[in-house]
Amino acid sequence: MDEIIKQLISHHTSKIDLFLVAKSIFEFIIFIIILRLVNKGLYLFFDKLISKIQDNETRKHYYTLRQLGVYIVDAIVILFFVTNILENFGINMKPILATAGVLGVAVGFGAKKIVEDIFTGLSIILTGQIRVGDYVTINDSTGTVEKFTLTMIIIRTFNGDVHYMRNGQIDTIINQTKDFSYPLFNVSVAYKTDVTHVMHVLKELGKEIRENPEYSNYILSDIEVFGLNEFQDSAIVIQCRIKTTPQEQWMVKRKFNQMIKERFEKEGIEIPFPQIVVNKPEGQELQ
Repeated sequence: MDEIIKQLISHHTSKIDLFLVAKSIFEFIIFIIILRLVNKGLYLFFDKLISKIQDNETRKHYYTLRQLGVYIVDAIVILFFVTNILENFGINMKPILATAGVLGVAVGFGAKKIVEDIFTGLSIILTGQIRVGDYVTINDSTGTVEKFTLTMIIIRTFNGDVHYMRNGQIDTIINQTKDFSYPLFNVSVAYKTDVTHVMHVLKELGKEIRENPEYSNYILSDIEVFGLNEFQDSAIVIQCRIKTTPQEQWMVKRKFNQMIKERFEKEGIEIPFPQIVVNKPEGQELQ
């Protein structure tokens, strides 16, 4: 460490070599050009690769790998440039690297969080738990994954808030858009309603929406009607679900809810709301 400080002091106090300054500026320009070319090359490589992939889920995985690759390559190029500039001014990198090894042990405990973030990030990306564009719940944050690096995940919520989370702090990941999705419907009807008839109507509606050209590409299988699922104070609940492509479950759910309401009104099926029954004792008036 003493040797490094002496080198720095000696070079600061010596006369500035204009040739070295010009050389460093030139190398800085070259560095910017190389960095741009490398990034552009990575993007072109991954774009060409992704263009041949039909499966949207696999495409999202490669988009995430592209972002991670650019992040790692940029770090390597920047490290190489800084090392080269220091050597231009006569700063010997060997003792610095040796000292860095000693300091690495000394600050090991301080760098524990960074190491933990990197290993967790690698584990998440290699196992394909989340990709850029997925709609996820991580810990208490729910939203779309905008960026994923080795140390951090950035999520944008539905109302536009941006959440930054260290990879090492992630305890639970719920991916709502991996491979396929299920919009779940809890359809409430009055107690007097014929449950068998309602189930038949829901199956007809499921067939109708699947045959609708506007939605057929997003629906992967026939509707599943599970039957009477719950008794509530003012209603009975019939549960069903539709298997959809990722990210499209909300659109399908909104449309199917609209179809249910319109069909129930046509069929005279009552969609109940909370009611209070008041019994008046004989001979008394309600106040």
